Amino acid sequence: MKSRWVYCFGILTLVVSSYCAADDFPIEQWKAWRQHTTDRCPQETWLQYATQEEAGWSSERLQEAREYYDTIDSAAVMVVYDGAVLAAWGEVDRRFPCHSIRKSLLSALYGIHVADGDIDLDKTIAELNVDDKPPLTDAEKEARVSDLLKSRSGVFHPAAYETAKMKKNRPPRGSHKPGEVFWYNNWDFNTLCTIFEQETGTKVFEDFQKRFAVPLGMEDFRLQDTYYHLEEEHSIHPAYPFRLSARDMSRFGLLFLRRGKWQDRQILTDRWVRESTASHFQQGDTTSNSQYAYGYLWWRIVDGPFKDLGMYSARGYGGHAIDVLPVADLVLVHRVNTFWDVCSRFVSEKHRVKDSERFKLLDMILRARVSQPKADPKMVPFECSRETTDAIQLDPNTLDRYARKYDFGEFKLCVKRSGDRLLIGSPGMGDFSLLPLSETKFLMEDVRLPVTFHLDDKGNPTGMTIERAPDKKFEGQPVT
Repeated sequence: MKSRWVYCFGILTLVVSSYCAADDFPIEQWKAWRQHTTDRCPQETWLQYATQEEAGWSSERLQEAREYYDTIDSAAVMVVYDGAVLAAWGEVDRRFPCHSIRKSLLSALYGIHVADGDIDLDKTIAELNVDDKPPLTDAEKEARVSDLLKSRSGVFHPAAYETAKMKKNRPPRGSHKPGEVFWYNNWDFNTLCTIFEQETGTKVFEDFQKRFAVPLGMEDFRLQDTYYHLEEEHSIHPAYPFRLSARDMSRFGLLFLRRGKWQDRQILTDRWVRESTASHFQQGDTTSNSQYAYGYLWWRIVDGPFKDLGMYSARGYGGHAIDVLPVADLVLVHRVNTFWDVCSRFVSEKHRVKDSERFKLLDMILRARVSQPKADPKMVPFECSRETTDAIQLDPNTLDRYARKYDFGEFKLCVKRSGDRLLIGSPGMGDFSLLPLSETKFLMEDVRLPVTFHLDDKGNPTGMTIERAPDKKFEGQPVT
């Protein structure tokens, strides 16, 4: 009986040890395969492997990852290996909110202007003459720009674009000195935008377009999809939300994977890529996900199975992420449809993917890698599975007719004409294009909500209906 128990225990030990060993990725083998990659970057459009086997990946295992993706709340995923599309699921050309990924975008802009000598990271906010309403204390003004980049300013002032959790958990003002502790702080992130624009003499969105969107060939970026989010009752420093597509965010992630170099041009210094994505945690610093530490507005993996892959991430509310894995030569961009999450009071209406779910998806993708890529893998142009909209052209007089403010009770929206199209929005959400389907029916672009204008006998608008769901409609009246 004892020998049988020992035998069974031995089998169990073998199974368990095999499972544990499977947790380790073949790092040395992947490093050897890395010598066979090309460091390619996309041109005007992405290239895609004709088959995933051309890149050394199992299409069968990637299909299993796709099936798992379908079970979680993801809206789009794009996987880039050696500068070409390995897999793309969902609407990778749809511009979703980036939420806190905006911070990593700003960090990259800082990298350019620090190298050019426009911004001194050692200056204090007192030296920069930065203040707020209510005003900062002398002690708070001792925070340096580098403290803000590491989210260690010690300035626990109310800020724009905070979640309820951030407001609830904010430490009391004056409880810590600048540089003393890490606390994820929207005041730091927003004030960095003010400092950036003051010191460089540029606007953050226009400079992002110039420094990154244009040279990287972003296909969906528009200034229209950026805006300043100001909450004057809390702070004079605005947030700076972006809406970007997965395929454009993949270009940004690939730039970092290429250590700041794009084709033959060094856009970011290799030093900034390394410094900004390294951990700047000190003893005692913690986050809600212990696998991550914080850099300069980037998250660095410091524990868990992805640590040895050199992984770092730009992360946003709801599960948005740009994951960069240098050892695997891979970028994963993950998107969630969070258009309504911030304003919704109902948890059931929110779309979220946990870090653990995204990590499981990433793990399944990585375990689909079975060999080195072919010497000359066959490529094909990448084509999005785009949802087409049968938009029509309306004459300027019709467009002008709708241009006015509409009162929905709890909120107001403004419709305005921009060239040959209509935009709808508010200071708190930015502007969205209204795609005309008929003279009175429109589709709010990217959000994908039907909008209907109601007219009187003379053709003047008497109301607007926004159909969030068949049983959830917002009714607005024109403001006279």
